[in-house]
Amino acid sequence: MLIIAAAQIMIRGGAFQAILDWSIENLATNVRNAELTMVGSAALINAVITINTAAEVAIGPYISKIGERFNLNGYRRANILDAQTAALGYIFPWSGGVLAGYTAMQDLPDSYDWFDTGMLVTPIDVVPFVFQGWLLVAVFVIAALTGFGREYVIDRESEEVARI
Repeated sequence: MLIIAAAQIMIRGGAFQAILDWSIENLATNVRNAELTMVGSAALINAVITINTAAEVAIGPYISKIGERFNLNGYRRANILDAQTAALGYIFPWSGGVLAGYTAMQDLPDSYDWFDTGMLVTPIDVVPFVFQGWLLVAVFVIAALTGFGREYVIDRESEEVARI
């Protein structure tokens, strides 16, 4: 609820529009850069808020507006948003999933004789082994760079798409 409230304060206060305008002017200057901006911004917000739904709620309107400006199909925008939150929500050592696993492991040596304390890992130890998240991020960066799977909304035309 606090994240939604903070997002609404940013929207109503004009900060959201200022960030969006700056991003479109400086980062999302063409379709490829728009997709890279969406991937990067979703990744950045997920590094800060590692709870999937909260991160999607926080960055969703931003991604929607950038994608809409370049006529990117809604499914493409949703895939970029969802893939980043799914990939990055469980990679970072401070994320809820990793910390929940770490907490659950602490009782295992007391519960099972075969589970030695040397088998315990810290949250930082798991970072290189959550490769599926890193691969998913790489797939979407490559897709944004190459345009693989990119589709447009064909019922309207914006200036940015028309000048390409």
